[in-house]
Amino acid sequence: MTNKMAWEKLFNENRRKPSDPNKKDSDIEDPRKPFERDHDRILFSTPVRRLGNKTQVFPLEKIDSVRTRLTHSQEVANLGRSIGTILAYDTKIFPNTVFPERNLPSMLAAIGLAHDLGNPPFGHQGETSIRTWFEKKKEIFEVKDITEAMKKDFLIFEGNAQTLRLVTKLQLINDKYGLNLTYGTLAALMKYTVPSDKAKKGPYIPHKKPGFFQSEKDIVED
Repeated sequence: MTNKMAWEKLFNENRRKPSDPNKKDSDIEDPRKPFERDHDRILFSTPVRRLGNKTQVFPLEKIDSVRTRLTHSQEVANLGRSIGTILAYDTKIFPNTVFPERNLPSMLAAIGLAHDLGNPPFGHQGETSIRTWFEKKKEIFEVKDITEAMKKDFLIFEGNAQTLRLVTKLQLINDKYGLNLTYGTLAALMKYTVPSDKAKKGPYIPHKKPGFFQSEKDIVED
């Protein structure tokens, strides 16, 4: 695969939801790039607003200015956009590569804004609490059609996998596409590329955390 083809594949602008064949083109064409639209869809979504009620770091400060995940995510999004701009326009970093205009900065801004959406309150401690609760309540798995892989989704609950579930399904309840983000943004948003039943424990193992639940397996394969 050539360099150009590789980048074109990574910057896949297609979306999972098929276009409406009966929908008429607007008189005013949207000048935004697909990844800029992804960022806007994420920004105005309910899960982003909920980040304002989740603390990022709370070291028992005496002041009332507790840092929230919303503040953190806004900063990460802005930092990602800045790094993307440097990568896209500094020809010394990627010589002989011409990036689609504005795509890389906007994609990094979008995934920076969304990267913590699925994290529960209290961060990793919250994840541990969820896992511990299901470990103690294993009897709830004694129902029909629950596979071992599905059990692992709960026993090794991961906030990043929940992020993918939020943006692909849970945000909108009247269809199965969620925010209907581009394939490029969805692929970039996944920090880990294995399901819970394939994750392995260990400090230096690249797949020590699951990146998606069984419910989103088909989306990842797509």
